[in-house]
This record gives sequence, structure tokens and C-alpha cells, in this order.
Amino acid sequence: MSSQRPARLLWVMFFAYFTFGLSGVFGALIPDIIREFHLSRSVAALFGSALFVSVALFAIPSGLLADRIGARKVILGGVALMAVGCFLVSQSHNYPLILAMVFAVGIGITMLQTTGSPLVQDLDVKPNYPRNLNFTIACATFGGFLAIFILAYIRGTGRAWQWYYVVFALICLTLLGMFLLSRFPPRAGNAERIRLDQIGKLLRNPILLTYGIGTHIYTVGEVGTYMWIPKFFEDVHGVPAIASNAAAATFMGRVFPSLPALIYALFLGMQGLGRLVGGAVLNRFGSRRIMRIYSVLTLLSLLVAIFGSKYVTAVAFAACGFFMSVLYPLIFSGTINSFSEHHGTISGLLCTAYISAALLSPFQGWMADHFGMRTAMVIPVLCMTYVIGLALFGRAKYD
Repeated sequence: MSSQRPARLLWVMFFAYFTFGLSGVFGALIPDIIREFHLSRSVAALFGSALFVSVALFAIPSGLLADRIGARKVILGGVALMAVGCFLVSQSHNYPLILAMVFAVGIGITMLQTTGSPLVQDLDVKPNYPRNLNFTIACATFGGFLAIFILAYIRGTGRAWQWYYVVFALICLTLLGMFLLSRFPPRAGNAERIRLDQIGKLLRNPILLTYGIGTHIYTVGEVGTYMWIPKFFEDVHGVPAIASNAAAATFMGRVFPSLPALIYALFLGMQGLGRLVGGAVLNRFGSRRIMRIYSVLTLLSLLVAIFGSKYVTAVAFAACGFFMSVLYPLIFSGTINSFSEHHGTISGLLCTAYISAALLSPFQGWMADHFGMRTAMVIPVLCMTYVIGLALFGRAKYD
């Protein structure tokens, strides 16, 4: 690796993270799915859960597979699976089949993400690794942001929501071609790997236990906030949860996202912005202090969003995205920094956090069905309360 120029593959990795970020559109699709298949909120939530379950179940196996056969084969297989899964979703009009294909897309994303994140370290000089990794994650959130505008254009021009997955599949095929033409670095013989024999011992460590639970609880809170933004506007403020207004008089009115879809996009976009500026903020004020401040501001923004008027809710949900942006990386890095070894195994354990979001999302939908969306939002409120406790009293190593 040149000490002056990063490998070209690094730029492909940025695009790869942007591509899998396009999967973040599921929350904006839930209203369409409810209408098309006549589903309850709890059953519709399985659309997002299918993705989260695949990420949680295949995070560790993907890491083990990369250790055995190398990053290139795992990444190529993952992107190919994403392309096939997206195409089959676009052709499916049966809800169980759609769930199965979304699950397959999630497996592909997991193979790409689990293998790609460590690979970023080998594509530039080591001092640039934190910056590069932070930017790759920001690319994913910006992918989710742009996805809403793509969906709004598709729906605004009278096409079915399944067309979004045609576009997604074509982008995946483009990414696959870029990876096929890229040169991967040789496998590092001293790279730290996942060790299954260490899991039991590590789970008895109080820091890993409290912060590992923290990653699960935070993930439930984040997903439980943004996934339900469109339905929250519809149920609480009476704003139709549509991607765009196809009946608008002007072309721009038809293809621009509706207010609920726009706020959903802004939540993801503000997360990306927060991650881009997060490095400078953390360097100036320190990780522990920022975690305390941002966790409190997240909870306050969430409460304002739940109980505010329509436009106050809109601003508050966008603010939630910004303040949440650094919380998961801080919980994750604090856990890793608290151990001098077994980082690969710990990372694999923390990456299972999405299983909790997968399990709790249908329950949150059930609460919304029976008690209303405001009551269902008690779940992310409780989750952020735990994160505040972790920020105030946790003993992980930061600065």
C-alpha cells in the first residue's frame, strides 16, 4: 500500500456501503405494504425484521467464512445474492415470498458489511482507518437518504413500489462488476479472527455484558424510532403515509417525497451528517462527554417528536437522527477499547444486535395496533433511557 494514495478498492467500498444503504427504505415502504396486502402493523413490521434477522444470524458466520476463503469471494457472493434477492422482490406479489427474498438480501448485505469493514483498514495507511471507516458508514446512511427520493420518483410517476427493487438490483449488478474489476489486497496472516471458544468466557465479563446489552437496546431504540416515522405521521397527525403525492398538479409535486417520507429521509441524512462531523466533535470534547450529551439530547428530541405538533414533530425526528449518529459507534468502540484482545470475537458478538430489533419491531407494531403509535413509542424512549444510564455510569474505556 502506498503511503500517499489509498487503493482504488477503497472508493469501491464507499460505493458498496452506499449501495447497501439503499436497503434502508423499508420503513417508507411499510404503508404501501400494509395497503397492498391488507396487513396489521405487527405483521408488516416483519418486512424490516426479515432484514434484521439475517444480519444478526449471519454476522459471525460471514466473518468465519471470510477467515476461511478470503474477503474477495465472500464479498462477491454477498453482492450477487443482493442483486438476485432484489430482482426477485421486484417480481413477487406474495408477502411470505417477499419476506424470504428480503431475508436473502440481508444475508448478502451481512456478507458485504462484515467482510468489508475490516478490509477498509488494509486499503489506506493505518492512521486514516477511523476516518475512512466513519465515511463508509456515512455513505450507507446517505444511501438510505437518497433511497427515499428514488422511491418517491417511482411512486410519483405511477409505478408500483416493486420497481424500486429493480433499480436496487441494477445498482447491485454495477457494484458486482466494480468488485470483479478490482484488485484485493493479500490476506493478512496475523489478522485477528473470530474465536467461538472465547464467547462463553467473554459473556461473563461485566463490561461486555452491559455494553453488549447496550448495543441491542440501542439498536431497538433506533429502529423503533425511524421505521415508524411515516405511520406515526399518519396515525397521530393525519398526514397520509405515502412516499409521494401522485395526484399533485405539478411534476415536482408528484415526485418529491411527502412530509412523512421526507422526515424519514432526513432522519437518515442527519445521521450521515452527524457521522461526518462526529470525528471533529469527539476530538474537541471527548467521547464520554459527547455520549452523555448526545444521549440526553436524543431522548429529549424523541419526547418532543412524540408529543409535539406536526411540524415540531418533523424537526424533532430529524434531530433524533443527528444526535443518534455517534451513539452506536461510541458504544461499540468503548467496548472494543476495554479489551486488549479478542477484538474479532467481540465485534462479531456486538454485530448480533439486530436480532433484538427484529424481535421487538413486530411487538412495537402490535402495540401500535392496540394502543396507538404514541404508546408504541415508549419502546425507543425506554431504550434511550438505558443508553443514558450507560453514558453516565458505564465503565468502558474511551479517552
